[in-house]
Amino acid sequence: MSDVKNVLAVTADLKRCSIAVKFEGQVFEVNENVNSPTYLVKLVQDLCSQNQIDLKKIDRVVTTSGPGSFTGIRTAQSFVKGIALALKIPAACASYFHVIKNLFGQKFGRERQPVAIIRSEKNQVYFYDFATENFGVSPYESLEKMISAEKSTTQTSMAQPLAGDKIDEVLQNTEREFFEINNYKDAKNFLELTDFQSKVVPLYINARACNGG
Repeated sequence: MSDVKNVLAVTADLKRCSIAVKFEGQVFEVNENVNSPTYLVKLVQDLCSQNQIDLKKIDRVVTTSGPGSFTGIRTAQSFVKGIALALKIPAACASYFHVIKNLFGQKFGRERQPVAIIRSEKNQVYFYDFATENFGVSPYESLEKMISAEKSTTQTSMAQPLAGDKIDEVLQNTEREFFEINNYKDAKNFLELTDFQSKVVPLYINARACNGG
């Protein structure tokens, strides 16, 4: 995206919307705890109006593939597709896992490959192991087994840190090094990414994904 100057980023779940715009060298954002299907369009309109942002000058629009609230993700993706179609510009998406990895790298060094953790419902977490590209969904108590399955030694496994939000609550007895990344859903973080998928679709993750299913 190095040649893209003006970008609109949108993320949403059932209770929160996040909008960010990179426009003519400046970044503008708004994060609101509101119902996404109802307020998403208005938040974008207000942000652009208050900051004299001309949507016709936007070069690309981006959003997330998830994982997370399916309704929120679909709402944001539908909006992004509509904007892209109306303005005849590219639409793209990236996962929250890649945002977590990017934020982790900014703080703790890009040479380390974290396991990105995102809490789900029913005492489960989504995970993505960037060292092995192993990913899926796991109960709290089974996570260590799942992410260690492809490691050759315990020492290698334990050296790999976890990165995500409230990991200490999810894994109260973990011996792994972990780092809190709690703003990964903010749309402004997508403005910094360079690795996007051109196809805007939700990210489906289930237990079979851990075994290549």
